[in-house]
Amino acid sequence: MSFAFAHPWALLLALLAIIPLYKSGQKMLTYSCLALLPEDNLSLWIDRGLRFLAGLAALLLALGIAEPYLREQWVEKTGTGAHIVLLVDRSSSMNENFSGTYLGGTAHESKSALASKLMVEFIDRRKHDFFALVAFSATPIYVLPLTQDHEAVRSAVLALGGRGHGITNIAPGLAMALGHFSGQPVTGSRIVLLVSDGAARMEPEIAEALRQQFQDNQTALYWIYLRNPKGGKLTEAPKNPNESTTPEYYLHQYFHSLGVPYQAFEADNTKALQEAIAKVESLENRPLTYREKLPRQDLSGLCYGSALICWIGLLAFQSLEVKAWNI
Repeated sequence: MSFAFAHPWALLLALLAIIPLYKSGQKMLTYSCLALLPEDNLSLWIDRGLRFLAGLAALLLALGIAEPYLREQWVEKTGTGAHIVLLVDRSSSMNENFSGTYLGGTAHESKSALASKLMVEFIDRRKHDFFALVAFSATPIYVLPLTQDHEAVRSAVLALGGRGHGITNIAPGLAMALGHFSGQPVTGSRIVLLVSDGAARMEPEIAEALRQQFQDNQTALYWIYLRNPKGGKLTEAPKNPNESTTPEYYLHQYFHSLGVPYQAFEADNTKALQEAIAKVESLENRPLTYREKLPRQDLSGLCYGSALICWIGLLAFQSLEVKAWNI
């Protein structure tokens, strides 16, 4: 039942609405011989109407005191958007700025802090999207499930702007991010948005398992690579073909082989990071079925307002009432 009362006991006051039906509030006037008065049907109907109006006003006041309301409910809507899992690097290298200088945990210009700030702006612009959040360094941390509670997502993302710890181990983080889509019906776009400044070597069996997960879940991957200006580019093959010294290049090649939509965005300064996030925002805007929570709706104001209209009507008719016979 979507309709309820905050104070059901107040409905007992509705019994007072019966009183005007049996007792008139009009002033009684004496007349020497009532038989001489003609029958006045109009006045009789006006009297009945006023009694009904008074009873209705009392009933509406009782309902207002009981505070009726519509319960909160979920409605299904169709818009444009995506299911996005934010996979955020929390390793110690994210404490550096884009020049590679270590700034410590409270620096406002660290890559971690800047990425958090811009991701919050990204979240604010994606009104209908579902967001989940996974942080990772040596091990992944499950932060939030897929939700449309953007305020919770904003708070969690801002909390990740602090000091990072440990090394970058991306494989467990990707597995946890993909786990958000396992067994879920496909509606809208599915995206893993990786925000990281590095990578690490991935075992072949783990890489193959992740490839299968990406394909089974029909999930796109976008990587915002926070590159130091002195670091190598993802598109340039290293002179020394050693995966341990240039893991980002080989990870980029692996992502291309996943068989799902993939795109990397290199950002080596704040402006480039803003542009990268803007490009991601423009890529995924497909039809999305989502559920929107409608808050509880208080109806007591409607009851009080209607009762006021009834009382104004009663006062208007009372002003027309005959106070004494004119002889």
